[in-house]
Amino acid sequence: MVTEKNPLGNFKTLYLKFDNECKEKHQLFFKEHSVRNQEAQYPKGRTLFLLNVPHYATVDAIKKNFTKQCGPVKGVKFNSSSGGSKSAYIVFSNETGLDKALSLPKDKTFILNDDDENNTANVGLKKWINEYNNQMKTDEKSLKLSIEEYMMNYDQQNDKSVDKSDKDDDGWTTVSSKKKRGQFATQRKKSTIDKIIKTENRKDKKKKLVNFYTFQIREAKKQEITEMRKKYELDKLKIEKMKAQRTFKPFT
Repeated sequence: MVTEKNPLGNFKTLYLKFDNECKEKHQLFFKEHSVRNQEAQYPKGRTLFLLNVPHYATVDAIKKNFTKQCGPVKGVKFNSSSGGSKSAYIVFSNETGLDKALSLPKDKTFILNDDDENNTANVGLKKWINEYNNQMKTDEKSLKLSIEEYMMNYDQQNDKSVDKSDKDDDGWTTVSSKKKRGQFATQRKKSTIDKIIKTENRKDKKKKLVNFYTFQIREAKKQEITEMRKKYELDKLKIEKMKAQRTFKPFT
C-alpha cells in the first residue's frame, strides 16, 4: 500500500478569522522551530514557527490566542516579507505549551479581534494614525547627540580654515580674494580701469528691472508729467522773451 505524502511537509494548519462577524477564514501554517544551529532567543522544544500570518495581525492578538489555547507565551516576534503576509516565532514559557499547539485540531479557528479594545487589529484609519504618530516620535537623547556631533565637526572645520589663513603679529587675520593677479603683472592704466567700470555699470543696468512693479510704472508716469510741465513753462518764458525782443511791432 502506497501512502500519499503530505504536500505541506511537517507543517500543520489552523484558521484565523478577523472577528466574530467575519465569514471568511485565513489559513495559517505552523510547525516546531527546530534547526541545526538553534538560536538562543528561540529555544528548542518551546518555539513554534508560524507562516502566512496576515499583515493586520498584531503581536498582542497572536499572543492572546495561543495563550488561551496552549498556555503562557513568553514572546512573539514577526518577520515581514515582501509578499504582504509575514512569519512569526512564538516562544512558550514551557514545553507543554508547544505540545498543545502541535496537537491542535486541523479545523481550529482563532478569532483575531474580540470585544477587548486593546486586542483590535491595526487596520484602516487606526493604522494610518499609528503610522503617523510613530513618525513623529523621536529619541531626544540621540537627537541631541547627533546635533552636538554635527556642531563639533563644524567648529573643527572652521578652526582649520582660520589656521590656514594669514595672521599678523597682533593676531589679525588677513582676508583676501582667492583670485589674484600675478606678482609681476603691470599696473593697469586709468583708461582700462574706466572701461572696466563702464562695463560693470552697464551690466548692473541690464540686471535692474525697469517698470516691473505697479508703483514703478505710476512713479514713472508722474515724473514724465512733471518734466512735461517744466518744459511747457520754460517754453512759455522763452516765447515771452522772444516777443519782448522783437523790434517790429505792428499792433502798437
